Amino acid sequence: MVLRRFLLAVVALAVVGGGGLAGFRYVDRPEKAVAANGPDPAQTVEITRTDLSQAREVTGQLGYGGSSTIKSHATGTITWLPKANTVVDRGDALFRVDNKPVTLFFGSTPLFRTIGTGAGSPPPTTPPTSPSTPPSAPPSEPLEGPDIRVVKENLTALGFLPTTTTDKLTPATTKAIKKWQKATDQEPTGVIDATTVVVLPGAVRVDSIKAALGDPAATELLGVTATDKVVSLPFDADAADGIKAGVKVKLALPNGKDTTGTIRSISTDATTPPDDGNPSDTGKKPQLIATIALDQQAASKGVDTGPVQVTVPGPSRKGVLVVPVAALLALREGGYAVQVVNGTTTSLVGVQTGMFADGNVEITGTGLQAGQKVVTTS
Repeated sequence: MVLRRFLLAVVALAVVGGGGLAGFRYVDRPEKAVAANGPDPAQTVEITRTDLSQAREVTGQLGYGGSSTIKSHATGTITWLPKANTVVDRGDALFRVDNKPVTLFFGSTPLFRTIGTGAGSPPPTTPPTSPSTPPSAPPSEPLEGPDIRVVKENLTALGFLPTTTTDKLTPATTKAIKKWQKATDQEPTGVIDATTVVVLPGAVRVDSIKAALGDPAATELLGVTATDKVVSLPFDADAADGIKAGVKVKLALPNGKDTTGTIRSISTDATTPPDDGNPSDTGKKPQLIATIALDQQAASKGVDTGPVQVTVPGPSRKGVLVVPVAALLALREGGYAVQVVNGTTTSLVGVQTGMFADGNVEITGTGLQAGQKVVTTS
């Protein structure tokens, strides 16, 4: 009873997680106290040696990321559109105008002019001639530029052009264009109208249909997304600890599967979530969005959208002595101790605290080891 009264006088158990306190002195620390039958077993816990981590769980959303809109600049009538959820790859038709395909090419430069022999050539000029010298046509310079490179790289990837070494339109390129046109039910003219090709960074998934068959072609036609699913993770802009590009995270998907992912990018424009009328939402903070790529797309099979539990890693400690925070005794003179059980006796042992995580705390102290029992309040 003497020890218990002393502890009630000096102990303050309002300990919060997040940091460690170290360096303290003891004043009039009590000697070992004898208990008639030892502490109640329900009030003791063993010191364990384990790993601690300040990883945190946040909720994200599975999906395909943001959608972009495909527009057509062709004249004519829409005669075919793909179905929603269709994946369109390099060389596939995105839609048809007057029953002619508009094809997907991969690249970073859209076609901005007609590409083919004679396209873009300077107009002929009439040089001075003598009656005995017939006029001659000036040589035409071949087209060249990044759009030519896009055409050649795609023809090479599709198997119509052996190599791609320059940005110039060559006779071999024209021949490959004709072969590609013939294989895709187009008239093999060797000339590509810029409105018959859409250039995008990669394959796309059709997310929505924005037009109908019979509509004029020059309009918004399709909403498309990337083909791989991602997790969008909103988080408060002032709570970005551990959330940065390249970080690996654990994912619990809505289909019950667990997998991992990598934070691919983080938005830079912080926006406040919309107010849904709940009075408790008045203090919402501006948020950023992290986009997480799934390391294994197959893990999300069978589900396209839904909430995802994301475990973001934090600082960790490996193989340390750990007790529940409730086992710490805050001494009046500063510092902490634990009450170690030795048979029917107990004694206070001063400790230095390390990492706090999940209601537990890392401790170090003279003579402490895994398996020893300490008194706890719960």
